[in-house]
Amino acid sequence: MKLESGQQVEQYTVTHPLGHGGMSDVFLARDEAHERDVVLKFPHSDIMGDPKTYEHFRREIKIGQILTHPNIQKLYSLGGEQDAPFLVLEYVPGRTLRDILNETEDEPRSAKHVAYAVSIGQQVATALAYAHENHIAHRDLKPENVIVTPDGHAKVMDFGIAYVEGARRVTWGALSTQVGTPDYMAPEQIKGLRGDHRTDIYALGMILYECIAGRVAYQGDNALAVMNQHVMMKPPPIHDFYHGVPPAIDEVVLKAIRRDPAARWQSMSALAAALEHPDTVDVAALKAEREAEAGETVHTPGFLSELNRPLWQVLLIVGFIFVSIIALGVIAQLIHKSPG
Repeated sequence: MKLESGQQVEQYTVTHPLGHGGMSDVFLARDEAHERDVVLKFPHSDIMGDPKTYEHFRREIKIGQILTHPNIQKLYSLGGEQDAPFLVLEYVPGRTLRDILNETEDEPRSAKHVAYAVSIGQQVATALAYAHENHIAHRDLKPENVIVTPDGHAKVMDFGIAYVEGARRVTWGALSTQVGTPDYMAPEQIKGLRGDHRTDIYALGMILYECIAGRVAYQGDNALAVMNQHVMMKPPPIHDFYHGVPPAIDEVVLKAIRRDPAARWQSMSALAAALEHPDTVDVAALKAEREAEAGETVHTPGFLSELNRPLWQVLLIVGFIFVSIIALGVIAQLIHKSPG
C-alpha cells in the first residue's frame, strides 16, 4: 500500500508511514471525526486473496474486539471495503522496547536495568494474564511488539498470530515462518506444536533476561543455531552477566524459561506476583528445581558452542566428523585383515 502524507482515506488523513512488514503496511493518520491520532494497518493485497490469510485477518479483528485493557493497544474499528479492509488502531506515542534495548545494550548493567525490567515485565504480564483469561495467547511476544511511552507505560500490540482457544487450527502456509521469533520462541513452538499461554510466559521470560543481562539468553550466527539451543540447552543464570541481579529475580526469570512448559510459572498472574513481591519467592527451592532438571545441557563454551557458527560451518564440521569416523573404521578393518 502506497499512501502519501496528506492523503485522505475515508475520515483519516495520512501523516506518514510507520513501518512495512511481511504482512502489512502501517501508517500514522489523523482521525478527523474523533480528533485523535490513529494507526492504520493495511494487510498486503497480494496475500489477502489466500483463504488462510483472510481467516488469520478475521481472527485478528475478533481478538481486537474482545481485548480492552490499559496495557494492550486498542482496536478502534475496521475500515475499507471487503476486498481491501484495514484496521484502525490506537496510536501509542513512544518507542518499542526493541529500540530501548538497542540503545542500552552497551551500558554496564546496574540496579536500574533490573527495576526497569521488573516494571515493564509486570505490565506485560498483567496485560497477557487478562488476554489468557479471555482464552487468547499472543504467541509472538517480543520487544518489537511492546511499546513504552515516555512515562514508562507499556502496551502490548500485534496479536496477528495469536491463538484463540477453541478456534480451528489454521496452517498458515507462506506465513508459517513468521509464527514466532527465534530469540523468544519456546521449545514447543520450535518443535511445531501450537503453544499456549505458557508459550507467552517463556517469551516474556526471555525478554526479562535480555533487559537485565544486556544480551539474549542464546546467541548464534543463524536461526538454526539459536533454535537448537532453545530445545537442547538451558541458559546460564543472569548473574553470570550481571552479578548484582537479586537472586530472587534471577530464579523467577529462569523459571519462566524452563524448557518444559509444565516446569514454568503456570500463569502470567503468578509470574507478575513473583516480580512484584520477590521477597516471597523461595529462592533455594527454585534453584534446586532448576538444578535437578534432567535431560538439559547447560549453555557453556566448549564443543556445543560450535553450533553458534554459521550454518555452512556447522555442516562442514559435522561432515568432517562423519568422514573421519568412516575413515577410522576402514583403517581398523585393514589392520585387522593384515597378516601377522
